[in-house]
Amino acid sequence: MYCGSNKTAVASQRQITSALLDLLSEMPYAEISVSAICKRADVSRQTFYSLFQVKDNVITFALQNDCCYSDQTHSHCDYTFRQICAGFGQYIVHHADILRILAEHDLMPLLRTVLREDFARCLSSCRCTHPALEPYVIDFMASGITSIAETYVRSGQSTDPDALEEIIYLLMRGEYYK
Repeated sequence: MYCGSNKTAVASQRQITSALLDLLSEMPYAEISVSAICKRADVSRQTFYSLFQVKDNVITFALQNDCCYSDQTHSHCDYTFRQICAGFGQYIVHHADILRILAEHDLMPLLRTVLREDFARCLSSCRCTHPALEPYVIDFMASGITSIAETYVRSGQSTDPDALEEIIYLLMRGEYYK
């Protein structure tokens, strides 16, 4: 996937992303061809393949650039656990539309992958007291947030970010079982 800063390439990536998201509102993901995406985005197949290679990368791009919680200027380690829960509560509520689309098309594993990469970057910049636990922490956090996001959008609830923060905090700390 193209990760540079060329304005034309980035603009094309955004056109392709918008086209795929539009098509997802009309048909199942598996039925959407690269040709259909290119036609809707008004770009060539060569442009698509030079920027994304595969359809999944378009969704990954959307998550990383338009609605990913990660902040490129800070790591999660700069925040308290409560602040991370608050951030994800806001993230889920404010991006419920794209998360709903992902859930409807069984694409939530892509969110999990993006979050896993995000948490791995964070932990690589931290001095963790138990490095052997890092892969488990990364997977637990990414899987937990993905599951909470999916449950939120599938349930159709309109919980406010503060209430969702409390749910995330309670579940991720294991307090539900106390």
